[in-house]
Amino acid sequence: MKKSNPTVGTSVAHLFQGLFFIMLGMIVCIPLNAHASSGNTHFPLYPAIQDNVTFWKSIYSRYSLNTAVIHDQNDLSIIYEVVTKIDDSVPGAGKANKLLIERKKRHYSAILRKLSRTAPATAEERRITAMFSGSNRQQRMAAAAESIRSQTGQRERFLAGVIRSGAYLPTIKQVLRSYGLPEDLAYLPHVESSFNTEAYSKVGASGIWQFTKSTGKSYLRIDQAVDERSDPIIAAHAAAKYLKNSYSQLGTWPLALTSYNYGTAGMKRALNEKGSYERIFAEYDKGYFKFASRNFYSEFLAALQCAKELERKPGVRLDQPLPTRTVTLKASADIRQIRKHFGVSQRNLERLNPALRSEVLTGKRQVPKGYALRLPAPASAVTPIIAAKGKSSNGSALTTRDTVHQVRRGETLTAIAGKYGTSTQELARINGLDSSVIRIGQKLRITDQPGTLQTATVAAPVKIHAATTKLTGSRSRLAVHKTTIHEGKRYGKIQVQPGESLNLLAKWTATPTTKLQRLNNLGQGGRINAGRDLVLVFDKVSVNHFHQKRQQFHLKSKADDLTSVNPAG
Repeated sequence: MKKSNPTVGTSVAHLFQGLFFIMLGMIVCIPLNAHASSGNTHFPLYPAIQDNVTFWKSIYSRYSLNTAVIHDQNDLSIIYEVVTKIDDSVPGAGKANKLLIERKKRHYSAILRKLSRTAPATAEERRITAMFSGSNRQQRMAAAAESIRSQTGQRERFLAGVIRSGAYLPTIKQVLRSYGLPEDLAYLPHVESSFNTEAYSKVGASGIWQFTKSTGKSYLRIDQAVDERSDPIIAAHAAAKYLKNSYSQLGTWPLALTSYNYGTAGMKRALNEKGSYERIFAEYDKGYFKFASRNFYSEFLAALQCAKELERKPGVRLDQPLPTRTVTLKASADIRQIRKHFGVSQRNLERLNPALRSEVLTGKRQVPKGYALRLPAPASAVTPIIAAKGKSSNGSALTTRDTVHQVRRGETLTAIAGKYGTSTQELARINGLDSSVIRIGQKLRITDQPGTLQTATVAAPVKIHAATTKLTGSRSRLAVHKTTIHEGKRYGKIQVQPGESLNLLAKWTATPTTKLQRLNNLGQGGRINAGRDLVLVFDKVSVNHFHQKRQQFHLKSKADDLTSVNPAG
């Protein structure tokens, strides 16, 4: 046998050792580019979308609602200007801001067209030229002249959404885990709706998960009595089913999440053509795959990071879930009977059951058979049961008798109706009144529901994190809470909502701004942030008048800013 040369053997060993470490380095570097920068293997931060994620993080955490970012829609690292808009409380602000932004876009478009033909001559032109590099700079500027876009800042709205999310996140994460999905998907509603249960988009998408009616009917109950899209927890199950199905067909979470905006079938076509998320992001431009779809995954990553950062801040207090119990109705029941039987306020029923439509909540329709009604969890472990055929489980009657009210001096039909949670028209109908005139001592029947409530199966009280919400939707968030009368004046507490200012609140209550500043120990600047509690005085206008003005303002804001549900929409 021929002996091997030790020198040659050592050299070969060193060669293989060097190759091994080179290959090891290459293997380690590949996932670092795609995954490590996001710290999440489910949701990689690809280098191609880094600028987009940075842009959306700024929109969510840096730029306020009164700013508009003028930028290139294809390269989000190019920002031409950040414009300060006129305060929404100023009359005509909406129209003036629209004109201002359009003028800015035309200004930069004209500069870019000029720079695509000639050298820069002014400081502003040199600043814009510096944003473009490479031998094809002029061609890129010519294309950029046609792709200028504006984006309103979302800082206050995003913060309000993070505060609201505290009421839902623990349960939603539990739902996602039960389907074997990453629990960070629970942060998707930040992109879709800012966790606003009453969010409604221009294409008819509803609830915090923004299901359209057509898609929602595949997973949820949507009819004249119930719209489960409005229930964050029920809709979370639907979102989990949709996302799980999309992931099984598309193979990655960037693709599955983008399908939430563009559709699973559309993403399958894009994947068949381009082969990967990164190529789809960079090259795909067919059908409705435009700015919103291309940016959807980047927005999710940005929202995920911003929300978690805000959750860690000591000054941010998240809403907390309420402990609840669930009663499944085996027959339909009137909401007023339910309210009286369980001793639950109308407000609690509404906020714990956002899927019930207004006609059910006002008594025009009954709560349907099979509906899982949420109620506040009682302090006692004893769970009441609604009796069948007028009998309780131990044989005693559980009927709902008519309430009779005897009219006192100074009372009106409207005041009595409000006291019992019914309408003036309903009260007049029940008592056969032709007008609203009533007399002292007259006895009024409050309800004409003579029957009994039907059998209900009661679920065991759930854990605190399995509750629904603390303050769901604008019905509760726009309400005035803790009203009291002091020295003949009525006071109440509100929570400031995105877009509101001290000047607006002063206008709606006919109160001098300085008085509100003193009442709430505010400085001379008078700036207030969304989520802050404020005390208001109602000595010039009624609480109802204020509430109507406030609702009108926010309804108009939704109409004027249709992109607020999904900023990239």
